[in-house]
Amino acid sequence: MIMMRGQSDFKRVKLSGKSWAHPLAVLQVITNSLPYSRIGFVASRHVGNAVNRNRAKRLLREAFRRHGTSILPGRDLLLIARPSLDNCKVDDVISAVTYLFMQASLLKKAEIKNAR
Repeated sequence: MIMMRGQSDFKRVKLSGKSWAHPLAVLQVITNSLPYSRIGFVASRHVGNAVNRNRAKRLLREAFRRHGTSILPGRDLLLIARPSLDNCKVDDVISAVTYLFMQASLLKKAEIKNAR
């Protein structure tokens, strides 16, 4: 999995992507023409100060890392932290991200069985 870096990629996913929501995070997805998927993590100032925003992004990255190899290729993903993510444990975030990936049908068939 490759990280999205350019602001234009983030804007394209934000404006044109389909989204799924959870109380802890929001997932936005759009297809790309690449043979691999890319992901970006966002935590706005609503999440808190810089320390809280960085912690929220670290939690999202760790939750994503558990599923990174099982994400279907050819998509750009954007995981957006919500303010309630600020005081959560990593297990809560992992279950939230798993829920979002299952809602968006992004997991390969074998991984869906393991996630339940």
